[in-house]
Amino acid sequence: MNIPGAFTELRTWPARRRMIAGGVSALVVGALVVAAGTVGFAGGSVTFPGSWWGYLVVAAGSGLVGLIVAGYFDAPIGAAATMCDLRWPVLGVISLYLSTDLRTTVPLLAEFVRPVVAVAAIALLVWALLERLASEYRAVADRDRSEMAGADGEVCTTCRPLFPNSSGR
Repeated sequence: MNIPGAFTELRTWPARRRMIAGGVSALVVGALVVAAGTVGFAGGSVTFPGSWWGYLVVAAGSGLVGLIVAGYFDAPIGAAATMCDLRWPVLGVISLYLSTDLRTTVPLLAEFVRPVVAVAAIALLVWALLERLASEYRAVADRDRSEMAGADGEVCTTCRPLFPNSSGR
């Protein structure tokens, strides 16, 4: 599956997945803004003490996290979300926080390192989204092939399901 093909899969998502993506994105933006201190209140007015690229990174990264998390819901059989799928989005959000943190008096990352970490976080989240979409694509393609051949599909026995009681589609 190529990159343009992966993003065209997003057009076929049902409304429920799109709403989940929007809600998760809003929650991630809110959490990052509050935790990192990128929006402040001084003298009764709202201030934005961060650099301009930090706000773009938070918006793009939270959108990607929303899409990744929405991909866990209503996944086709064979592409069900597992606990292993959580590590990359969580690492991406932590990297976004570290690259935009303004609350601490002594930041963990130097000023010149922050943009590099931010770009790496966005790249990680794009990769995680592409992997999620590719696993769904493979599950549907394998199911179509196995139905035609009459064979059983593969089953992962090492990963714990994220939603153990849901049965997929």
